[in-house]
Formats: sequence, C-alpha cells, structure tokens
Amino acid sequence: MNKIKQTSPDKVKGKLVKYRQGDCLSVDYKNGKYLGVLISNKFNKYYDLTLIEFYEKRKPSLTDFTNGKFFGTRFGSWEELTYAVNVRMVDCKYIDNCMDIEKVGDVILTNSFTKDGYAYLNNTEQLLKYYLEELPIRIEKSKNAEKFPDLAFVGKHLVDFRHIVE
Repeated sequence: MNKIKQTSPDKVKGKLVKYRQGDCLSVDYKNGKYLGVLISNKFNKYYDLTLIEFYEKRKPSLTDFTNGKFFGTRFGSWEELTYAVNVRMVDCKYIDNCMDIEKVGDVILTNSFTKDGYAYLNNTEQLLKYYLEELPIRIEKSKNAEKFPDLAFVGKHLVDFRHIVE
C-alpha cells in the first residue's frame, strides 16, 4: 500500500516556496480593503491558510494577528484544551505568484494545535467569499460559547490568536 507523505516544508517539486508556517499575510482586494491570513502549515503543494477576523480599509499589522482572533475551535476538556485552526488549502504556486499578497510579519506557532476542517480553494476571491459567509456564523457561535461554555464547547468559533503562538 502506498502512503501519502508530506513533502519538505520549504519546497514544492524541488523549488523553494515563498512563505513558511507562521507567516502573516495581507491580501489586497483592490476595493480599498485587506484580508488577514495566516500560513498555519504547508502540506505538499498547498499552503494551509487560516483566516483571522480582519477585513478592513488598511493592511493588517502583526499586532492585528497577535491580538486578534482566528477561524478555529477548541476541544478536549477544560483541564486539557486543544485548539484547532480552520484551514483553506490553496496551491503554493498561486499564492507565491499573487501580486495582491504581502507578508506583514511572522509568528512562531505552537505544536499543540490541529486542523478542525479544511477545503481546497482556487484563488483569493474564493477565500474572501468564504470569509464573508463564515464570519457572521463564527461571531454568533462565539457569543453563544461565551454565554453557555459547557453547551457550545466544540463548533465554529473565533479563537484568540494567543492560543496557537509560542
């Protein structure tokens, strides 16, 4: 049986990729607004992109990431919480060549987070569409989780970024 194994975190087909795990990116939508996106990992020829709660009329700064919230969830028990990032996988070559994406900084991520779900996207337009559809759901579910923490433990949340950085 052939197993799928992860390739080098820095290369795709022998070529170095532009971004690394922990890179914080700004996506310019040419409408006066920018989206904040974290490279949470790289798997084979795809970047794992995790959205943060940021779509504004200015580029996100590193502080917007470190003091912000990401699309994710938590699970486990209150004594042993594990945090998971929601992932949208986009081809490295597309992201590396996209002129509307700029690195604004980087963070060191912990090894203790996992993925809470993923899907493949083709471009930044699909990423923005997902953000705009998903954000209201995550805001509402996060509010409910604060009101009823035992009932709303696992689900689509906005999670403090500090939980996944060293």
